[in-house]
Amino acid sequence: MIENKGFLNIMDSSVWGGMEQYVYDMSEELQRQGIVPFVLTDMRNTEFIDRYDEVATVIPIKLSGNSRYLYANTVAKFMCKHNIDTILCHTGKFILFALLLKKLTGAKILFFKHNVLPAKTDIYHRWIQDQVDGFICVSKCVYDAQVVQEKQNKYHLVYNGINTHRFPKIEVEQFHDGNFIVGYAGRVSIDKGIMELLGAIKILHEQGKKVELRICGGVSEDTLNQINEYIQFNHMEMYVKNLGFKKDVNQFYRSIDCLVVPSKIQEAFGLVICESMYCNTPVITSKSGAQEEIITNGEDGLLLDTVADMTIADAIAYLMDNPVEYKKIREKGYHRVESTFTIENMVASIKSL
Repeated sequence: MIENKGFLNIMDSSVWGGMEQYVYDMSEELQRQGIVPFVLTDMRNTEFIDRYDEVATVIPIKLSGNSRYLYANTVAKFMCKHNIDTILCHTGKFILFALLLKKLTGAKILFFKHNVLPAKTDIYHRWIQDQVDGFICVSKCVYDAQVVQEKQNKYHLVYNGINTHRFPKIEVEQFHDGNFIVGYAGRVSIDKGIMELLGAIKILHEQGKKVELRICGGVSEDTLNQINEYIQFNHMEMYVKNLGFKKDVNQFYRSIDCLVVPSKIQEAFGLVICESMYCNTPVITSKSGAQEEIITNGEDGLLLDTVADMTIADAIAYLMDNPVEYKKIREKGYHRVESTFTIENMVASIKSL
């Protein structure tokens, strides 16, 4: 039964990524847990409107630039009519608009922190900290970077959670001729370690390993050109496949033998890591952020000491050459995510604040 209240997510960006999927999954789970979900997004972003319309009531306005403030009274009246008592803000560029809506409606604001950045303590940001009702930090490394000691009671560690309903167990046809399939998922960029991963695959082939790389995710034109040049120069076309963006990542995770996430930047969390582990696919990743909060090295995944071609190649070879350890890691990885990093746990924690 739906409770007589609602949560309003404010969300807009240029591309659909992890944070946007986070809001989508949260909205779907809010419904399951008795909260009416709403999403405020830009009326010109038809992709976001169509996607969020699947799981929430969408409120389209001119959200970018100062035009948003012209819609404040209209949005406030809508919020009061639909009993929206909580505003969920995911980026600083919308916090002043969220605070205006709070003033007009009396709704509380939960400000989500999705990045590992030091807290700002100038006069403006201290004022923001006074006005916001609570800060949601999506990992301990985010919490440690963001928490302001004198406002500590407003900061809450609520781990990201994956939408397990998106990852049912399915039978996946395998067409890889006995090759060990390495996967990469998420935003494809240089700072995410994609070139080092390509280098690792090249090394493994030179060592005589039967290995294939499948890349799944959005990529800029410049990065795609760099990747294609590397593949062509090293004659890797037969064993590196760029699949582009895929909506059904469940099938992708279940069709590969391991996922490699060799990020070189501080990761606030690692949704693709948890998704892969939940799908019984072992993960190799770096220690560049919250990954160490998810994975215990050698138990439920593998952590790289450094992001380099050879260290990645060695980690992949370890999984290929040690089937007993491989089986242990995949089983423990599933149980780690299933017990801790689910959307059900995340939404229940947010509702309790």
